Amino acid sequence: MYQPKIADEHIQQLYQWAKRLEIPMTRLVNRLLEHGIARLEQGAENVCEPAIHDYARNTKRTKRRAQYGTPERKSAGA
Repeated sequence: MYQPKIADEHIQQLYQWAKRLEIPMTRLVNRLLEHGIARLEQGAENVCEPAIHDYARNTKRTKRRAQYGTPERKSAGA
């Protein structure tokens, strides 16, 4: 089954919230997803649009790659 990578900054925030609420992170994530999916099913708008800071970060990264090239990956046998 597909398991998407969660951004590190979200993991840090989820950890802090779970600690404050004194619940496991998995329970917090499941509750947040349930709420978000319910909003989608009700026709909430702008749920899929990325936050402004995400766009700026991705744009900088894309520009940097274009300027310097994509870094080479080390092979497992090296």
